[in-house]
Amino acid sequence: MAEPAELFPGTVRSLPDAVSAASFSWPGSAPVPVRFVEGFEEFVAYARREGEDPAGLSADIARLWEFLTGRTEVVETPALWASAARFAGNVLAVAHPAATWRVTPELEVGTSTRSVPVAGLVRIMVEHPEHRQPFLEMMASWPQADEDDREMAALSRDTHAPTLRFPLVAFERPAFPDQEYRDSGGRIIDYGNRWEGGQPPEETYSRLSHPERFAPLMMDAESLVAYLQASYVVEVDRQSADGEVRFTLRPSSGATMTITATKESVQVRAGALFRASAPECACDACDESADTAADHLEEVVLAIPAGGLREVFPVGRRRWQHVQLLRREGAGSSGGPPDPHLSASELEHAVDTLRGLDRGWWPAWTLREN
Repeated sequence: MAEPAELFPGTVRSLPDAVSAASFSWPGSAPVPVRFVEGFEEFVAYARREGEDPAGLSADIARLWEFLTGRTEVVETPALWASAARFAGNVLAVAHPAATWRVTPELEVGTSTRSVPVAGLVRIMVEHPEHRQPFLEMMASWPQADEDDREMAALSRDTHAPTLRFPLVAFERPAFPDQEYRDSGGRIIDYGNRWEGGQPPEETYSRLSHPERFAPLMMDAESLVAYLQASYVVEVDRQSADGEVRFTLRPSSGATMTITATKESVQVRAGALFRASAPECACDACDESADTAADHLEEVVLAIPAGGLREVFPVGRRRWQHVQLLRREGAGSSGGPPDPHLSASELEHAVDTLRGLDRGWWPAWTLREN
């Protein structure tokens, strides 16, 4: 009969320290990743009392799920539940060797792409046998997700960025009109500073008040288009209907850009698959103002003509897209699935288009000679 410490193929350690956004490690002092943790002895004893071999459970996540199904006493007994959670987390680390433990403050096992709260997993195993097959399918796809993530990370580390070509005269934002909005209690809302660095209330994530505060973005979009038309060799088509203004900018070289403005937001499309929105999120929790949304809009719209847009698609077996935006001050990158509304033929057209670019970088628009 195997001792508990011998059930898993590695050293059993204590839990790692809690992960904190404010944590700091001196160079070379990064904590050792923990694959298997202690504290599962009570569950091992329970399994043996129930006539099950813990060694078989420790090597097979599907078998563990079958064993736990319907055993409500496991989650009704706090100490046993905690022990079962540690055992289940170790089994996850056996099934996916790249996964390690983290405290966030929940106990989780995962990688950079996926992380599983183990106490919640045990409850699902006990109460929801119908989730077993989808979970096993997720486990089967996890290695590929990690591989795709490494490929995306490698693209983000690519240092062969182009030199941006900005006009000599910088863009100046038009003066936005003063706006004053009040909450249900009659208090003035200071958008952009509502939470003073604290956490917004939970209900604000699903609440959108005063979306009309973003109406000045239409002015900003108009001014941006006029600035680009005066600075670059670009053909501009303007269409207006039903409170919406759409600008299509077709440069002599580089990525075509479409800017669609309403009284509540501005949408930007460029290149093959690039999409951006200002505001990025209009909910009360995110607390964007017209000025913060305009900051984002201007960063995007000014970076693309300067040659700061990179698109790589498809990446990995999941066929995700990788986007980099190189701005006058700093850079950013993102990755994920392309717009789900795009058809297969549109995606293949994007592949063909991007194949002709240098590592995915769209060339800068041609500056006008003043």
